Amino acid sequence: MEPASVTRFREYLKIKTVHPTPDYEKCAEFLVNQAKEIGLGYQVVECVKGKPIVIMKLEGTDPSLPSILLNSHTDVVPVFRDKWDYDPFAATRVPFDDGKDFKIYARGAQDMKVQGALYMEAFREIKASGKKFPRTVYASFVPDEETVSIGGMDPFSKSQEFRDLNVGFGIDEGSVSADGNTYILPSERATVPVVFTAHGNTGHGSQFIEGTAIEKILPVINELLDLRASELAKLNALPGQRETNLGLVTGVNLTILEGGKQANVVPETFSATFDIRYSPLKDLHEFYEYLENLAAKNGCEIKFLYREEKNISKPVTDDNEFLKVIKSTCIDTGRKPVVTVMSACTDARWLRMKGIQSIGVGAIHDHPEYPHANNEYMIESKYIDGIPFYTMLIERLACVPDTN
Repeated sequence: MEPASVTRFREYLKIKTVHPTPDYEKCAEFLVNQAKEIGLGYQVVECVKGKPIVIMKLEGTDPSLPSILLNSHTDVVPVFRDKWDYDPFAATRVPFDDGKDFKIYARGAQDMKVQGALYMEAFREIKASGKKFPRTVYASFVPDEETVSIGGMDPFSKSQEFRDLNVGFGIDEGSVSADGNTYILPSERATVPVVFTAHGNTGHGSQFIEGTAIEKILPVINELLDLRASELAKLNALPGQRETNLGLVTGVNLTILEGGKQANVVPETFSATFDIRYSPLKDLHEFYEYLENLAAKNGCEIKFLYREEKNISKPVTDDNEFLKVIKSTCIDTGRKPVVTVMSACTDARWLRMKGIQSIGVGAIHDHPEYPHANNEYMIESKYIDGIPFYTMLIERLACVPDTN
């Protein structure tokens, strides 16, 4: 017999909120129906036309207290259908050999519909219990996180509807953990996608033409690849597991190299695109200046595809009451809490830019990691085990006294 919570999870996974044409309308309809069924307040906000944000509300008893916001994103990344063993939008439930557990194959099973589904199941249990808590708790289901939040948390965080929520603390995306740890993520690496473009002399490929575009851009490429090598060496030298430490260093990858039309023609233009993930342990805006100077000294143009504002939230320290609650919930549900840096970027950064502390934490541990991968799946028992974790976490966060 399939548990009802699993049936609802699979229904959510079947909605094709996949880029480049996510079905946000059907997704919003599903989420609104869930809110009604659970007995929650809800609203739908469209900061960008065709990109609905669904907000569920578990009302607290003291409206003067700042609220808690549980955020998740509804969109998922594209799939290579021929690389999947099952339809990525059928949420196929496949039994293990012993028949005692199941794998649910679907895009979004890990990143990150699982977390949004767990929020809803936790709300369902709390509402059924009749318990009341001081703080109001919201759950936001936002679009476009996988495309730099252009229609999601970015404009929403700047809206009056967001200000009306009076958010005092946020929970956001956590990683599925392949080991026994539960990673608590109060900060994350900044995303720095940057394009360097060089223009130079062109001519016949048989000649020694000077001042070419490739001569200008090669020093830029080499310097950034040297940075990559040095950061990788730092990572390898750190004690402990690689996944725990990845967010502590800067990641550099050359992702696009373009130039040239024909083998015997020296190209007039060359461009190199880098995906850089910058460690929050360093000053991001100094790094922007470094990249601009690197381009200038080599006669190249520079374009930042995305440029973050400053994180103005207070650092999360060990005496933070919300952090204490997250750690204690991990321990009391049989998890080992480990505080580290998120290696990728999440929607939590938009709250931090508003001065609101936000921590990423996921419930799934001892599970193979397949976010964005072919044959992404979630083990059913691990999903079910996440429900009491978020139920307890929500109840405790909603009872944290005013920290101002």
